[in-house]
Amino acid sequence: MIFKVLSYIGEKLNDNGITWGVGASILLNQFGFIEKPNDIDIFISTKDIKRADKVLKSMGEKKKWESSTTYSTKYFYEYIIDGVDIDVMAGFAVNHNSGVFKYNFNHTSISEFKKINKVDIPFTSLEDWYVIYQLIPNRELKVKMIENYFLSNGIKNPILLKNSLKSNLPIEIRERVKKILGS
Repeated sequence: MIFKVLSYIGEKLNDNGITWGVGASILLNQFGFIEKPNDIDIFISTKDIKRADKVLKSMGEKKKWESSTTYSTKYFYEYIIDGVDIDVMAGFAVNHNSGVFKYNFNHTSISEFKKINKVDIPFTSLEDWYVIYQLIPNRELKVKMIENYFLSNGIKNPILLKNSLKSNLPIEIRERVKKILGS
């Protein structure tokens, strides 16, 4: 059901020329790390968020937003579409002990497209999620899964990890990224 909803959303966002990408549990599922994704997490370009919100509201119910001390995301919306929880973010930012990490999502953040139910679905990168998951509390298991994948299969987009080092990251995450890069 979740992939049917993802392709339904994807078709509408693509038809409206919206820059978007899926990540989190759907991405982990595509790499075989988890069997059943629990929701759909979508990044949207900040320039497209108003149009995306309009499209998604027409497809389902927009939920009331609840603030969090973990995030300083500029736009965070939740929807229920055909019974599936959809989290949509633009201007994604995670607070940490050294400041705020800002994820600059745009068309270059898309690592690949996969066809799901005949719809092109843009995926964000495992490299970006390796960094993002380290910033979010209680995600160490996911970080280790990605790290083990990199150690076994290599890093497809090392430039993304190198670019993350230019961002505001805590020293321990910076060191872990450098270590996985072998520098």
